[in-house]
Amino acid sequence: MKQYDIFISYRRSSYDTANLIATRLKAAGYFVFFDMEALRSGKFNEQLFGVIDNCKDFLVVLPPNALERCVNEDDWVRLEVCRAMATKKNIVPVMLNGFTWPNPMPIGMEELCDYQALTATSTEYFDMAMERLQQRYLKSKSHLFLRRWVKYLMAVVVFLLTIISIVWGVLFYLSMDVCTKYATCLTKDASAVHTIVEQNEKLQRDWTVFRTAIVREHNPEKIEHLQKDMFAMLDYIENNIAQCWNVDSVDLEISDYHSFLLSLHGINAEEIKLSPSFATMYYKDYVANDLKKIRMAVMDPNTINLRAGDMFLEVFSHSKNVYYASILSELSNFPESALTTFNELNKLWIHFPKEYLIGGDRKYYEDIINSESKKIEILMSDFESVVNEEDARVEDLQRQTDKMEQNINQHYEEMSKKLETQNELSIRQEKLKAKEVTVKATKAELEELDKLYVETYEALKKKCTIEESDEQWYQWGKICRWGSFLHTITNSRKELESRGIRSTSSITPDIVYADMNSQLSVYLSYHPESKEYVASAKTFYRELSKGNRPYAGILIFGFKDNATHPVLKAGDIVVGYNGKSVKNYNDLKAAFKQSENGTVQFIRLVDGKFIDKDYLWEETGIVGFIELTE
Repeated sequence: MKQYDIFISYRRSSYDTANLIATRLKAAGYFVFFDMEALRSGKFNEQLFGVIDNCKDFLVVLPPNALERCVNEDDWVRLEVCRAMATKKNIVPVMLNGFTWPNPMPIGMEELCDYQALTATSTEYFDMAMERLQQRYLKSKSHLFLRRWVKYLMAVVVFLLTIISIVWGVLFYLSMDVCTKYATCLTKDASAVHTIVEQNEKLQRDWTVFRTAIVREHNPEKIEHLQKDMFAMLDYIENNIAQCWNVDSVDLEISDYHSFLLSLHGINAEEIKLSPSFATMYYKDYVANDLKKIRMAVMDPNTINLRAGDMFLEVFSHSKNVYYASILSELSNFPESALTTFNELNKLWIHFPKEYLIGGDRKYYEDIINSESKKIEILMSDFESVVNEEDARVEDLQRQTDKMEQNINQHYEEMSKKLETQNELSIRQEKLKAKEVTVKATKAELEELDKLYVETYEALKKKCTIEESDEQWYQWGKICRWGSFLHTITNSRKELESRGIRSTSSITPDIVYADMNSQLSVYLSYHPESKEYVASAKTFYRELSKGNRPYAGILIFGFKDNATHPVLKAGDIVVGYNGKSVKNYNDLKAAFKQSENGTVQFIRLVDGKFIDKDYLWEETGIVGFIELTE
């Protein structure tokens, strides 16, 4: 990596001033790092932080409101400034006209305002400010003397450049076939993903029909018929996708020579390599997550589950836009002659947005990706709010019940104090008789509610009892539903106990676990190869029923082509990534996307007990995951 004296951090709004500062400093003989856009679009932390670590001086150009976005942990300027502060660099804030320090300062950047700052508020004093910067603020020394020697070498360089230009022309010609090869690979992956998008359009139409019908229907037989038809459609879509999927999950092999030829066009070979993995992750996420959630909603079409199905389908419509924009971004630097296959197939991709430009700059596609990602975040946030509101409603009902119980007790106490005479005693007795009737009625009502609760559980047992005719992963979905109910009833009891209330419900965690354990044994009898992960699942849910295990984790059920993983085994349960809890596959995917090289925390069943383990993530493509949580 090239060594620099000075690193300049800036926002796009201050680009002209930052560029002028860089130009002046370079002319004065300093090695200045300024053009950061290429690094920010690639491996940001690894490359950019390396430059900051090796420089002596760090300039941050501060236009008005420059630090407002620094409250976001992934803001570029925040990451750069915090890195410079952490590595004890000579930091010089350059305050432009209109800039003021915010109050309060962003968390983690409080000390920035304590550094000796340089004011560059007007063009009249800019030259003076640059002179003061070099004489008083910078620790780096000018390399102007060295640059003079460079001039004497220019004649040699001109000759060499002539030779290089000839070689460059030859290499540029040779690069065309290479560009065509890898543009075709990207197009092939995108075409496979379009198959998923196409099938999802069919699912969207059928889901709309099912949702409209199910909320109006009250006949159990007709409801069951609607569910059966929808399950058949989901099976049809999943089978179609599986039959048409032809993407090899292994990263593309691009030689150093081909990487060089691609770089002549500004193409990053490292990003191109990941195309099959990206497409495969999209495929696995759709089948293992989206379709599974829709199946759960069809199985139990309550209001929350139906809204969840709506949300997942809408999220998918934005995620496909993110994928397509990413593909167009990768292809934007390829020469037009290499895009023959893409131009032909793109005409057939009717379910990708046609309004997106082909051949736009990287910022254009980044804006699309950021916009669509923001829409996904809003959808998921809104749904989370709905779930929280439902939880709050349940808590309100519980509080009302508690208050009613307190009022009854208080009423009894008041009555005992007021009854002093025989006459009062008679009155008290009459009232007590009336209250006794009320209490009996209340007890009867509670018994009726508990009966209803038992009936609900029996209905769950009936719906989630594993049948031999069920598809294997549909069977596992039923296991997850048992786990969700077990988690709910265990938490409910713990909440009541924390408030000093003893639950009298006929349905206990032990009962639910016993039934669930039986179902796991049935599952094992149908799938003997599941012995390892079924044993882990049984222990996991047993500890969950005792309140000794959080409701979080992803179960490893096997490995692609029965490969042997250097660390992981079937039955291991991933519970964390880089110190953060992993509840489900979405959590692991999000954590992996944030940092591909991280430490995985997992538990392993040894002699009937779980032991904690961890290792540095190396291989993901061969690992098969299934959910433990719903």
